Amino acid sequence: MKMKRIMFMLLAVLLVVTIVPAAAFAADSASGNVEIRLKTNSSTVAINGKQSTVQAPFEKAGTTMVPLSIITKAFGAKLKLQDNKIITLTYNNKTVVVTIGSKTVKVNGKDQTVAVAPVVIKGTTMVPVRVIVEAFGAKIGKDKKTGEIVITGTIAQSGNGNSNSGGGSTNLDPDYGKTKFGDSYYGWTMNYPPGLKLLNQNDDGSFVIWGSTTSDTSVIISTEKVSDVLTKSEIQDKIVSGWLGDDEVVIDKRTITVNGLNFEKVVTRTTERGLLFEYRALQKGDTLYYVMGGVAGTDKTALDPYQSLLDSFIPSFDSNDKTIKDITKVSNGLMSINNKEYGLSLKLPAGWYMDKDSSNPTYVSEDGYFSFSISSVKEQDNPQQWLARRQQLLHDDFLPNYIKNEKTSSLTLKDGNALVLTYEFTYDQKLWYTANEVLLIAGKYRYAIDFNYDSKTGSQGEALFKSTMATVDIDTAYVEKNYGQMEDEFDLDRSEVTVKTSTKYGYSVALPAYWFGVNTDFNKDSVAYVDSFGHMILQNIEDMSASSTAQSVQQSLQKEGVTVSGSTSFQIGSANVIKFSVQDVTEDDIPITDVFYFVENKGNTIMFLFGINNANATTSALNRFDTIVKSIKFQ
Repeated sequence: MKMKRIMFMLLAVLLVVTIVPAAAFAADSASGNVEIRLKTNSSTVAINGKQSTVQAPFEKAGTTMVPLSIITKAFGAKLKLQDNKIITLTYNNKTVVVTIGSKTVKVNGKDQTVAVAPVVIKGTTMVPVRVIVEAFGAKIGKDKKTGEIVITGTIAQSGNGNSNSGGGSTNLDPDYGKTKFGDSYYGWTMNYPPGLKLLNQNDDGSFVIWGSTTSDTSVIISTEKVSDVLTKSEIQDKIVSGWLGDDEVVIDKRTITVNGLNFEKVVTRTTERGLLFEYRALQKGDTLYYVMGGVAGTDKTALDPYQSLLDSFIPSFDSNDKTIKDITKVSNGLMSINNKEYGLSLKLPAGWYMDKDSSNPTYVSEDGYFSFSISSVKEQDNPQQWLARRQQLLHDDFLPNYIKNEKTSSLTLKDGNALVLTYEFTYDQKLWYTANEVLLIAGKYRYAIDFNYDSKTGSQGEALFKSTMATVDIDTAYVEKNYGQMEDEFDLDRSEVTVKTSTKYGYSVALPAYWFGVNTDFNKDSVAYVDSFGHMILQNIEDMSASSTAQSVQQSLQKEGVTVSGSTSFQIGSANVIKFSVQDVTEDDIPITDVFYFVENKGNTIMFLFGINNANATTSALNRFDTIVKSIKFQ
């Protein structure tokens, strides 16, 4: 329902994890025993007493989420990545398969459901730790004295039979007569990287990475469309800002000439991972080509053996050269998408990319937005009732002057007849988007497809919608066999609340159960939640009255030229509450309303900041803010 404009961020750190050697930790643990100590919300982890810094583990829905690299390094588990989201861990004779965004975990081929799906945060893959380490036969408990989570087990035996051979097309052992690989659509060619396997190629083929299962060697080719002719400084800046990790230090930066072509070159050394990276970039026409290599080491001479391989890259593809293996994913301008986990196949124009932050298959481009979700059929439900609820939700979420041209229709898909809700919507009264909500019921499951495009494209956008839907093919038999009960986020009871308690500050508050928590520890100073069209930030402020806090915030806003309006006050029991609102805009110039509440309790203040798009600031939405604040109960 919401037009997403999310920048494509390649998961470089995730990919580095896939080529960590299985024995990386074994040398530190001659006894074979493993003890991991960690705390949620702490970036320090100790493995057999040796401390290191990681992305902080966190707890959600009673599940502790930890960086995947902790498990692979500590236990010596081998790892294989497929489609940039399916991760297979092998430990002795045990196999665990987790999928980014999926709550289904396969343990030795049997499905288990976890409360929280694996997710990527700041480039680090976070996974539910208990189901994995228990599958490894390890024990997990808590040290009552230190508050640490303690995991104990043993390192994987060597030669445990985890072989990634048989990978078929992912094995880069040269085909007969092939000595090079390339992409005919993006127009580049390079020699085969000896001894490396194709670990990942994104949907449109604009990003390709090869790696080794026995070393930290990696080779990456990536392409990016650019609208202007870039200077060498601008290209170097793109390398540094777009690819370098937080622990990378630049040790070489210059222009080099290879085969008559000028590349911008940046070499880095990591301060924490013991790796060296060489980045090269070259612009040809409207395409910026990146050629990158990574190896283990601290001396830049460790990159010397890979210079001839990097030098072999050329920004062209000769279709008559039979020594080139074409790995393109684009045919006739279309890329084929096959999302096996969701049983979804379709074709989209080259240039669309998968939104890695979405929990379900979502693809975006400058031309549109495609999202796919699966949910269970409600008892005695039918397509017409489902459509009516989606229409009601549209009117609950948008003010009347922000939607127009609403209509319903039917559409024949490969898997049955669907109903379609079509309308135009806007967030700023300037840019309008056309939304198509395609609703299909087949067997025990419902399939929802959202396809949005800029209304200015008119018939062109409508043609893209129809041509895309004609390619959509859902493996309903696979879904029926492999899926259980699935809730629909758009069908959740919005009246349901969850009570959150702060023992430190002495209060509880009831929040909508469908809101998503970003920072959820109410014993900390700050708490944050988001919903589809806004957010809530709660700040606990000690030793300051509500009136003083409100006055200080107002003065700060007024200094920035922001006008405060609708200032009122009321009581919650004996607690004084001050409320006011301001008009603001997001980074995308979308008008929003910020509503502030200041609740005083025993000399302390609880400040609520609710932000909502003006388009979605309906009476019910604004009343919901009052209801949340008035639900406060003091201990």
